[in-house]
Amino acid sequence: METQSVIIFSGLAIDVNMVKKLLQSHGIDSYAKNRNAGDNENGWAEQGFDPYVELLVTQDRADEATAIIEKFLNTKAE
Repeated sequence: METQSVIIFSGLAIDVNMVKKLLQSHGIDSYAKNRNAGDNENGWAEQGFDPYVELLVTQDRADEATAIIEKFLNTKAE
């Protein structure tokens, strides 16, 4: 049986990396996916370039990961 992954967060790479480390500290594995991978071979942003990165976790950990992220974002906003 194949495990499905779901997108739980997206943003600039620096923000995604911070959330990835937060989840890692709670024992949740995740991986980042650049939505432009393969489209931007030279490394330069082209017109229409999407700078956002998506963070994915397995479906069985999505609710737990989302709760951790929401708590972090609400704390950060205060």
